[in-house]
Amino acid sequence: MPLFLAKILNNRILASIAIGTFITFIISAAFLFGFFRMTNLKLTDSQYTLNDPSQDIVIIAIDEKSTQPQPQGLGRYSQWSRENHIKLLSVLQKEQAKAITFDILFNKPTETIPLETISVFKNGLSANLSQEDKLKAYDDFLNSNSSSLRNPVDQAFADKLNEFKNIVLIFLANPDDAANSILPLKKFSKNAALGNYFAKLDEDGILRKVQPIFKDGTTDFAVQSAMKYLGVTDVEKLNLPTEDSQMNVNFFAPPFGYKMISFVDVLNGKFAQDAFKNKIVLIGVTSFKENEDRVLTPRDNATPMPGIEFRANEIQTIIEGKFLTNQSTGATIFTIAIISIGLAIALNYLGILLSILVTFASILLYIFTSHVFYKNGLLVNMLYPFVAIIFTYLTSWIYKYFIADRKKRELKSAFGHYVNEELVDQISKNPDMVKLGGEKKIVTVFFSDIKDSTAHSEKTPIELWISQVNEYFTVMGNVLKKSGGTLDKYEGDAIMGFWNAPISQQDHILRAYACAIGMRKALVNLHAKWAQEGKALIEFRIGINTGEALVGNFGSADQFNFTVMGDTVNTASRLESAANKAYGTKMIVAGFENANVNFTIRELDTVYLPGKKEPVKLFELICLASEATPEIQNLVKTYNQGLAAYRCKDFATAITSFTAIQTTLPSFKTDNPTQILLSRCQKLQAGEKIAELDEQMIFRIQNK
Repeated sequence: MPLFLAKILNNRILASIAIGTFITFIISAAFLFGFFRMTNLKLTDSQYTLNDPSQDIVIIAIDEKSTQPQPQGLGRYSQWSRENHIKLLSVLQKEQAKAITFDILFNKPTETIPLETISVFKNGLSANLSQEDKLKAYDDFLNSNSSSLRNPVDQAFADKLNEFKNIVLIFLANPDDAANSILPLKKFSKNAALGNYFAKLDEDGILRKVQPIFKDGTTDFAVQSAMKYLGVTDVEKLNLPTEDSQMNVNFFAPPFGYKMISFVDVLNGKFAQDAFKNKIVLIGVTSFKENEDRVLTPRDNATPMPGIEFRANEIQTIIEGKFLTNQSTGATIFTIAIISIGLAIALNYLGILLSILVTFASILLYIFTSHVFYKNGLLVNMLYPFVAIIFTYLTSWIYKYFIADRKKRELKSAFGHYVNEELVDQISKNPDMVKLGGEKKIVTVFFSDIKDSTAHSEKTPIELWISQVNEYFTVMGNVLKKSGGTLDKYEGDAIMGFWNAPISQQDHILRAYACAIGMRKALVNLHAKWAQEGKALIEFRIGINTGEALVGNFGSADQFNFTVMGDTVNTASRLESAANKAYGTKMIVAGFENANVNFTIRELDTVYLPGKKEPVKLFELICLASEATPEIQNLVKTYNQGLAAYRCKDFATAITSFTAIQTTLPSFKTDNPTQILLSRCQKLQAGEKIAELDEQMIFRIQNK
């Protein structure tokens, strides 16, 4: 390897810069050549989530309700008379809508005589006319109404439209095929503004952009609508940001998220007061049964949105000025470079777990930042920066594994056979830790032991018993490690562990208690498995104590172990063995502070443990607080009342409480601590002496 290259690789910062620069070059090339453009479009769509639809935009929907058969609806839309639109305009005229937009192509004259016109004619005929006069009247009626150019309904509609100066009608003209434009009838558009309805989908079939101004000088339909609403006559005054003549549409609601009122309800007056006053009213078909005017959008690219609602989003983009621009090419490459180089420097100084966390945090931070930029009108690239993050992580991992951390890995290999995994990691970072010595520290110590293990082992072939115990140790050891505990040792059929060393853990008590409950739950699964296999159902007891202990490496210069020593450890051991046996419990804890916020814990008694001169308060760890049933809560409450009375030597009250547990709580009829305290109270009330109980009601446990 050339000397200059070796110097770069052995210097983490220089190596990180080199790695980041290389990744920037590769990913920028992919970006410039347009690789995975469709994927980027899909990912960018995830940013459209932070807006709400405007209350100043109302859609009068030609929906399924409006197109039901009469009298519930107005009949099939294709058979509607323009009388319906005349009536609608009369309502909107009265309601003082600020701008009215028809998403309907009025490009053909009415070719049939409306039923209403025929009814008026028939009702107007005199009953005294002869048959010949009636036939002549019918001929005159047909001659005056059959011509599409003289259709009275069309003329009435045109006259009504011409009463307004705030109406926008659509036409359809493909910029690449202007000769085939579809325009509304001239008599309809005398006073109305015209807007082109043409819009082009992206390659993936999603509509994200529109062309505000076309090559022939015509204006987009929604732009015209916004101009009417804002009172603007020159489109240039809107200052619409475009890229390649296209404007990104912002999205404010998922499909059918805007306020919609059924067309038929408007005609029948079924709408709230001032529902249309000073608002922009869009009229269009929303029923997909009536036409195919629907599009997929970034807000929901699986559920179609009615075309009229897409235009509502476009209009709101303009009138609220919430425009979107795409991140420039230069800015995208700069972002890739910053991410690649900066993240490479950070990852090359972190361990694998922190590297993963930082990598995921970088992804989450970029997603969060993208939404911040989106809210401020910028659509950032949502693919290549993520690719840069992943590539940087992988490349940094390869660099650390094969170059930077090779010596550290050799040190881990040397010590990993006889110290726990967390300590190995600490040693690899600070080799001075292997020196003999220790420090005083508050720790939580855990002991567990298999109940009646000798009896089980005598009944089971030795190979099967060892296999079952090893399976038990594996499962329980994993639970302990997952809780962040240090697995000190397996000794016989016992497990010892502790928390808050070598890594400090502010919640070490909660971790230990959660570990104990997790082991009890894991045992249920093991019991189910062992029952199917015909094996003995192992039970175990747990003791947990929190207090000061000596923590560190103990042993000789050649062989040592990272462990904890002191009275706290001895107490934990006696809690597991002596205390659990004395009170018939499975999990006893001591020395905790405020753990009962997260766990249901019952105070059992105050005792002298074997070989101890200072009394200890015993607590039974029952379950997570969130899992405590009303019966468990009543048990703890009633037991506490009995215990308080017992300590005050009010044995009658105590007996009442303990008896209530047995008679009113079926699940705890044979609760061991209750039976033990009840028996004591009964003896004491009868005047009997209990040798193990002193005047302060502290019980001395004799067995170990």
